[in-house]
Amino acid sequence: MTENRLGRRVEWIRDSKEEHRARSIVDSLLARPMTAEDAVTVALLNNRALQAEYERLGVEQAAFVQAGLPANPVVSLSVRISSAVASVSNIGFGVAQNMLDLLMLPARKGLASAQFEAAKHRTAHSVLYLATDTQSAYYALQGSMNLNALLQTVIETASTAAEFARRQHEAGNIGALELTARTALYEQTRIDLIASETAVLEDRERLVRLMGLSEPPVGWHIPDRLPDLSDVETLPDRAESLAVAQRLDLAALHWEIDARVRARSIAVTWRYFPLLDVGVETEREIDGERVTGPHVEIALPVFDRGQARTAAAEALLRESRHRLAASATEIRSEVRVARNRLLSARTKALHYRKTLIPLHERLVTETGHLYNFMLAGVYQLLQAKRDEIGAYQGYIAAVRDYWIARCEWERVMGGRFDVAKMSEPPRLPER
Repeated sequence: MTENRLGRRVEWIRDSKEEHRARSIVDSLLARPMTAEDAVTVALLNNRALQAEYERLGVEQAAFVQAGLPANPVVSLSVRISSAVASVSNIGFGVAQNMLDLLMLPARKGLASAQFEAAKHRTAHSVLYLATDTQSAYYALQGSMNLNALLQTVIETASTAAEFARRQHEAGNIGALELTARTALYEQTRIDLIASETAVLEDRERLVRLMGLSEPPVGWHIPDRLPDLSDVETLPDRAESLAVAQRLDLAALHWEIDARVRARSIAVTWRYFPLLDVGVETEREIDGERVTGPHVEIALPVFDRGQARTAAAEALLRESRHRLAASATEIRSEVRVARNRLLSARTKALHYRKTLIPLHERLVTETGHLYNFMLAGVYQLLQAKRDEIGAYQGYIAAVRDYWIARCEWERVMGGRFDVAKMSEPPRLPER
């Protein structure tokens, strides 16, 4: 289910040999500059919460196998001592089978199969969610690192302006008001740098946590430059319908409905037969004569006629259908929001790259020419440079937001989306 949507196979680690191999892969990836794809690989191999999801799937698989096994026959033995004749006993022996269990076996297997399919689709959805969440955390950290590096440049510029203002004030060339303004700008930049460094630490911890690491490895690092935007952005026209057809969590709800339809059918069909045991008994009388015959035990539906079980099954079925409809509506809304956010971030980033940044670069160049001819002051030049760096900051933030929105787009679409080759849609129940 996940291979086509992720471009890689997932690993369910179930013994020490597989764990050792996974650890070797993780260590090799952590020893080199890590890409977003590497981070996803580490998370899929090393995230213990995801491995716990696999083990839950193992429990569901065991329940599926158990549902296909008939109940064991019951053997009974009775010994009764006669009070009239010493040491003479009446011995009875019987074997019985729950026939209701045998009759319900096909229906029970069908129910367990639907429940197992729902569990598989939920687990696959968890895999995709972790992958996109890890990618999003990676780009958030990369963007924070880029912005922090630019703020280092900003604080150098602000520091230079503040120092120059101090010297001018000491020389009597500017007043106290101008000195205070330049000093306040420098101190505000220092506050911005502290906030930026905190964001880097928080984003790093989020990524480390998703990758299942107890702490950031020594020497671990990622490239400090966000990837460039793609030349074209092709999004499908029927994205909402495609997402509804593609999402694994929605497919899990379809299987859950199928399971509850089967559960309701079992409750209705067998409501009057809570117990039906059929067997054979043989008994040796005191005089040595043996009596053998069939044994039938059935519960009479006098008080409990299965009304409560049937009502509960019908309510659970209606609940699942409502949740399916609500989830489909929510998915369509998520797709629209993700699409708008993706296109908006792309438009913003391109506007920075094609319009704002060239304008600020030209402004710095022209201000520099004016400064050389003593037609502009040093503060004007420093301010122009600060504004240029601010434009670069806006561009980096927009590119970061674009890649995060791209990850969110993949999540709401149910995996990586290729217009030319759509991922295989999940299998749904026939009914």
